[in-house]
Amino acid sequence: MEEKESGGTVAINIFGGCQQILPNATRAVQNFYGDQFAGERSREEALERLDLSPEARRLSIYIDDTEALAGYVSRLASCVNASELAVVVMDMVERQPRVTREEMVRERFIRTLLPLAPLVTTGRSIDNVRARINDAWMKRPKKRP
Repeated sequence: MEEKESGGTVAINIFGGCQQILPNATRAVQNFYGDQFAGERSREEALERLDLSPEARRLSIYIDDTEALAGYVSRLASCVNASELAVVVMDMVERQPRVTREEMVRERFIRTLLPLAPLVTTGRSIDNVRARINDAWMKRPKKRP
């Protein structure tokens, strides 16, 4: 049989996901290795060993390292006002990739922090904590490239 090449245009639209385009391949093989899943399992086991409260477990969404999580929970528990809480948040923003500049002032993140800071008795409103976080953001030392 004779193959004819048509002069047509091929348009490929990719929306999300992981796509492979193999125009001459007879097969495609994708291998998954277990080491990436073992890390997830060991993290779950480490969280169970720490015996964290449900509030602290909610904070683990933002913090991968279980030792750092325990440290943040301890620091938040010792905060007596919203300004001290904001200093802890600044440390999270600097060290934790999931706590971004945008996330640090979101209501859902602040609501996650408040139960972990029981000594903060006044100024516990979302707006006040957000204002103290913004103040701490403005006061932080600027990093030079």
